[in-house]
Amino acid sequence: METDLNLKLTDLDLPYYLAYLPAQVPIKLDSGKLSLDLALTYRIHQNKKPELMIKGLTRLDQISIKEKNNIALASFKRFDVVSKEIELFSRKVLLQQVALDGLTLQVERDNTGKLNFQRLLPAEPTAPKTVKKAVKKNESPALQLMVENLALTDGTVSFHDKQPAGGFKSQLQAITVKLSNLSTAANVQSTYEISLNGDSAEKFTASGTAVLSPMSATSQFSLSGIKLQRGWPYLQGLLTAPVKGNLSLEGKAAFTALDGASIQDLAVHLKDIAAEYGDKDSTKLSNLDLSGISFNQKDNKAAVEEIKLSGGKIKLSREVDGKLSALSLLKQPASTATKPVKPEPVPLKSATKTDQKPLAWLVKKINVTGLSTTFADKQFSEPPVFTLSNIRLSTGNLTGPTFSAMPLQFSSTFGKDAPIKVAGTVTPLPFKFNGTTSFAKLPIQDFESYIPENVNVFVLGGTLDSSMKLNVALDKENKPVGNFSGSAGVRGFHAIDSVQEEDVLKWESLQFYQINGNLAPFSLAIRQIALNGVYSKIAVRKDGTLNLQNLVTKEQGQKQQTVPGKPSQKPATAVPAPATPQTAQKAQIKIDTLTIQDGTIAFSDAHLPQQFRSTFHNLGGRVSGLSSDMNSRAEVDLRGNLESHSPLRISGAINPLRDDLFVDLTISFKDIELSPATPYSGTYLGYEIDKGKLFLDLKYHIENKQLQATNKVFVDQFTFGKSVDSAKATKLPVRLGIALLKDRNGQINLDLPVSGRTDDPKFSIWGVVWQVVVNLFVKAATSPFALLSSMMGSSEDLSNVTFAPGSAVLAPAEEKKLETLATALSQRPGLKVELSGFVDKQRDPEGYRAELLLQKMRQEKFHDQVKNRQTKEGDDAEKMVIQPAEYSRYLKAVYLKEKFPKPRNMIGMIKDLPDAEMKKLIIANTKVTDQDLQQLAAQRVATVKQYLITKGKLESQRIFQKQDNIQKPPKQETAPASRVELNPIAS
Repeated sequence: METDLNLKLTDLDLPYYLAYLPAQVPIKLDSGKLSLDLALTYRIHQNKKPELMIKGLTRLDQISIKEKNNIALASFKRFDVVSKEIELFSRKVLLQQVALDGLTLQVERDNTGKLNFQRLLPAEPTAPKTVKKAVKKNESPALQLMVENLALTDGTVSFHDKQPAGGFKSQLQAITVKLSNLSTAANVQSTYEISLNGDSAEKFTASGTAVLSPMSATSQFSLSGIKLQRGWPYLQGLLTAPVKGNLSLEGKAAFTALDGASIQDLAVHLKDIAAEYGDKDSTKLSNLDLSGISFNQKDNKAAVEEIKLSGGKIKLSREVDGKLSALSLLKQPASTATKPVKPEPVPLKSATKTDQKPLAWLVKKINVTGLSTTFADKQFSEPPVFTLSNIRLSTGNLTGPTFSAMPLQFSSTFGKDAPIKVAGTVTPLPFKFNGTTSFAKLPIQDFESYIPENVNVFVLGGTLDSSMKLNVALDKENKPVGNFSGSAGVRGFHAIDSVQEEDVLKWESLQFYQINGNLAPFSLAIRQIALNGVYSKIAVRKDGTLNLQNLVTKEQGQKQQTVPGKPSQKPATAVPAPATPQTAQKAQIKIDTLTIQDGTIAFSDAHLPQQFRSTFHNLGGRVSGLSSDMNSRAEVDLRGNLESHSPLRISGAINPLRDDLFVDLTISFKDIELSPATPYSGTYLGYEIDKGKLFLDLKYHIENKQLQATNKVFVDQFTFGKSVDSAKATKLPVRLGIALLKDRNGQINLDLPVSGRTDDPKFSIWGVVWQVVVNLFVKAATSPFALLSSMMGSSEDLSNVTFAPGSAVLAPAEEKKLETLATALSQRPGLKVELSGFVDKQRDPEGYRAELLLQKMRQEKFHDQVKNRQTKEGDDAEKMVIQPAEYSRYLKAVYLKEKFPKPRNMIGMIKDLPDAEMKKLIIANTKVTDQDLQQLAAQRVATVKQYLITKGKLESQRIFQKQDNIQKPPKQETAPASRVELNPIAS
């Protein structure tokens, strides 16, 4: 049996008939019309269940729903449902079209967090629980739904949230949803499109597919125009200031019931990000892009193809409390005065096989360009400011939860023009870095604030350079381990003391070459340290203090240790130190060479009634082989001049890096004018100095804390001037002492030995020397003839004259020695002298070849001048001086005349060679025979003899030439072998 019914209804006024509902509804239907055009069919079958079929149109127009208080809730213009076939009893629904146009929703959340739609729900009953009897329900068939087309057009959702402070309002506009082929049937795929706009130019679109059974979906979506500052109402509980910027993203997503959710090709773009914090500090980033983001819920893996930051400025400060200003962007939780509640123990969850594995993630690339940072340290009254500009960073392979090695490239400019570069690989946890770091022209003055307050030094200039290779890490105890190598330097350093604001120390360059070291156990090796153009000022102020001792302010209560002017006559007994526990392994330090060039030390003494000033010039030399090894010795050779003419030389061996100091030094100080020292002589001796010169030869040997030293003093033509009234002047007869110490020619020779223990607090080297001098004057007053006799036995050693390798020409210092010898001999006519010439078999042949080449070049120049008639009367080849501009010309002339085979070109002509190559070939082919060395030794004797006769004014009858083995070594192993020995003989 079948019954058909057509049902038509047009524009039924729904609010009018709402009053006939048997129950009260929580809403108010303000307007709305219902229209129907349906065909109903009812069938009864003999062997089947009855059927009720519905087809046709159901339509609602101009629906407006409000709350009871007339606040709008929802409305729409039109809602159409076109039923293609609905079978109610079998639960089959086939809809041809579902269309909703002009939907408007008003969503509001009050300050308690409750939505306005939640208020429409009935209250939950509070009736007591009752045991329900099981009622057998008829099983109904599953719903079979099919919607061919579903469309939502011109939708709007307004949202007002009153819960956050200040409230939040937003509106979604132009909401459009299109969906086709929606079905509950298995594996039936539907497609959809969604788009909407925000009230601040935000846009969202999404499209894809969906399957209801089994549940699965795909989506390709994009979101743009999100302004981060709009989220401030929800972040003000966490942040102290809003974060500004624009956010957009696009990507793909998928979901299946079996594999869960996944994301592919997600890209997130942040632009013009800005946040302010602290006192005018901020972060501003132009563009921050995350691309290639993916996530797989099944494997719990996430990946980012690239994070790219381009352009931006970051301004940070360290506040007075030591915290970074950026941390002030985060709100601190309010402290509570209540006692902490002891948490109840939480039962441990038993581990199951279904426990989810931790998230594994990977960031393949990270690139930063065009970033600049500024950092100010406000822990100082005048905060230092540091800037890094044009920051470039490239890294990647950032993995988790286990970190692996990441390639790293970093470059930036510190300040105006100090480049910084870092390259290598880095592992975040546990930290490890293997690569290179370099910086240049880093201004030291920028870091002056970090010099300790008790250091009274202002740094006016200086830059740091460094290029290092690092392989460092943190061990299990977070202690640094690894090694480093490279070079470093400080250029243009200039420092003054902050007390008098006078120069203390400056230099042109201080370079450290080939640095190699280990962190644990610590060791350091430096091939060379070179100090050039150093200047230092040492000043005694009017109060008697030294400027250097005030560079560091001593802590209150710390007393400066004083050294008594007069040491005790007996050395103090050493008190054994208490036993100490075994210490860690001693650091190994090694410095192959330390060189100093063009040094200057200025000294002034304002403590005297008449100020004294003096300057050391041309300080330079080297120290070779510094090491903390107990058995090593460093060779020292340092030189300089006092007031540009008095030479100073320090040579020997030291080891200052070992626990037990070792010193074996010879100090030579020659030709010192004494008249400028009148301020000291007038103050402490009571007389001015009219003239005189001082020569010092000092030898100091310290080993096992035992000092053995000799101080040889030679004073020439020392003459006192007028007396000076000084309360500090000695009462000793200094005029008498000087008169006895001087010989007939006005010379004084002193030999002052010193010995003692360096660990004796009462021991002072210069105190002992002064005591010996005082003893001499005491002896001059008590036993003058014994003093004169002793002085005759300790005169300057004039036993030999040394020559440069291969040369028979006297050096100025050797001429001075012969002059002194001639003077001594003229004062003692009963003495004669023997001369014996010697050569250095190792060094003289090479020097002889060089001297011979120079002689040949002089000869060539002399011949040229003779040909060109440029010679003067008395000119000869020995008087010719080869100027630098003439060197190549006369070297080539000598080279062409040499008889040895020379390199030739393809046509047989002698090939042109560089100067260095020509010189090398000439010297290599110059043979030095034993006869030549015999002749050299004889020439040296003749030179000395000629000097003594012509300039020394000695009679030739008092000088004898003695034949000896010319290769006999000197008596002293350290003495030069190229020499003429002088032996006095009785007449």
